[in-house]
Amino acid sequence: MINIPINIQLATLWGAKTFSKAEWGEINLIVGPNGTGKSLFADQLKVQLLTNKYTVRLLNAERLSGLEKQNYHSHSGSNFNEGLNIANFTNIKNQGEHFGLSTSAFVILKERLDVRIKIEALLSDIFNKTIRLVEEGGFLKPKIQNNSSGDEYGLKEQECHGLKELMTLLTFLYDESKNCLILDEPELHLHPQFQSFFLSEIRKFAGDPKVDPKKKLFFIITHSPYFLDLRSIDDLKSILVCHYNQPPDFIDTLDTQDEYILKRFLPRFNTHHKQFFFSPNPVFVEGYTDQQIITLLFDKLNYNISASGSCVIDVNGKDELAVFFRLCKKLNIKARIIADLDAFFSGKLREVAEGDERCNKFIQDNALGTSLSLLIGELDRKLKEVADDLITKTTTDTDLIHIIEYLKPIVPIGDKKNNVITSQLIALQRFKDKILSVISTNQVANINFIIPRFNMLLEAFKAANIFIFPKGEIEHYYTQTTLDYLNFTDKDKNTSFHTERDYILSCTDKSELETKYADLISILKASVPQIKVDLSKHLKFQIIEWIQTVQRAISKGDISDEAGLKSNAKINYTLFNQILEVTDLQIQHDKRFICKIKISKSLTELDKETPFDEKTIPHDFVFEI
Repeated sequence: MINIPINIQLATLWGAKTFSKAEWGEINLIVGPNGTGKSLFADQLKVQLLTNKYTVRLLNAERLSGLEKQNYHSHSGSNFNEGLNIANFTNIKNQGEHFGLSTSAFVILKERLDVRIKIEALLSDIFNKTIRLVEEGGFLKPKIQNNSSGDEYGLKEQECHGLKELMTLLTFLYDESKNCLILDEPELHLHPQFQSFFLSEIRKFAGDPKVDPKKKLFFIITHSPYFLDLRSIDDLKSILVCHYNQPPDFIDTLDTQDEYILKRFLPRFNTHHKQFFFSPNPVFVEGYTDQQIITLLFDKLNYNISASGSCVIDVNGKDELAVFFRLCKKLNIKARIIADLDAFFSGKLREVAEGDERCNKFIQDNALGTSLSLLIGELDRKLKEVADDLITKTTTDTDLIHIIEYLKPIVPIGDKKNNVITSQLIALQRFKDKILSVISTNQVANINFIIPRFNMLLEAFKAANIFIFPKGEIEHYYTQTTLDYLNFTDKDKNTSFHTERDYILSCTDKSELETKYADLISILKASVPQIKVDLSKHLKFQIIEWIQTVQRAISKGDISDEAGLKSNAKINYTLFNQILEVTDLQIQHDKRFICKIKISKSLTELDKETPFDEKTIPHDFVFEI
């Protein structure tokens, strides 16, 4: 890590808060939602890096200004129709550097043969094209030749944005006059393949320029997971996550166990996993089957989780769930976890819940006890006592026989304890009354204690944004296949998953899915912050005004029938017909009337007429969408 003391204040965004960071990576990534001040942060970062004696070039997200294909005169247009004025090279370079533009890259290519050779090699070997810097009447005009056809054309007018981006970005990368680059969204216009290519070129130059003058320091503002190529813990510590109304967060330290797990996980850290850096409310699940079923259900139910900044990410393990959750907490990302029942009784995720202040506050507020660990331990013991008693019983009930036969071989085995307690808890939820009918009298109190206490502790986990499947695993919520709730293989799970997935994909009845998966959906909806786009208040405002206009027009005698309403200029039916339809209008000789309207099908799923008359108070008008 490189020591550079940076202290930034953005009072308009953060109030009196200050961002401070001293240790930086060779490649630093700045991520976060739109509108969190990343570009403003970059401007201040540039100033402070200059103060720290770095030579800095910032390229902003509008860097191709002046290199657009066409002139849009009503929108200021381009100043480079004829090319770059050679007599004005110094000003072009200064303006480009001051405003963070790419245009001056072509001045560099004209003046620096070594840089131009590298760009020419790139164009020739990757794109089979050649650049030619033509001087025409005192102007420098970049031209591109297609080597396959031999055709030549103006780069500004006819070349794609992606190639312009790549050429100019690489020019600044190869130019050693600056030892620090701040790049705002370098992924703009670039195919993912070339985003990865550009990052690989950056890695060749990344380092501490004060130790090795040939190296550069990089700060990359990005919305692209392709730039999050995390190979080490230091890479992870070099990410800044921006938020609304507060300074960015970053990871400074990790405990030994988390660092060990992350080092093992980083080689598997793919584009899908990287989503959490860009999501304010990620939802982590253990496996890909959970991720697929949950995502499909949300999609089929028209539940737009992206609107709340959520995405569902599988991490392939319970311990990984805990590590990602802790990472998010350090980065002030409001993560959610959906986990199997066994995570409730043991493992890293339970430790996360135990250490969460929200979970502990719930326990204290509900006078449950002193700690989550002790409460789960108590539940654990009572479940084990019930299991010990149950396996001594004989019965003719097939459901009870099944649980007894499953428990008998594993109850005495210490390392199977977690299987015993989770299996006993699942069985109690399914067959409490049957178990009560055979259990010893001294265990009745235990059974009557277990379920209510378990439900309260689930709420304690929820307070920490950890949502447990009370029935066991997601497979226990499947409706298209029957799995042994106590014992099923990976092959069984795989077969059932595909059957379930195919059914959800093919189902077109939203209410059918809501009925079949009611228990699962309630867990899923609780796990994601709900943002619903409410058309009604905006629609009602427009309809109120229109109803008032209709009432006045009829009372004044300006309208005598439906045709008159639809043609009257004051009513402006042509405009309002985009949101409503008049289906009937009956006007009496004394100006009393009934008008029936329907809301446009583009705004509602209901096909329903709603009437109003001369007595209707527009502000009290009720309609459904």
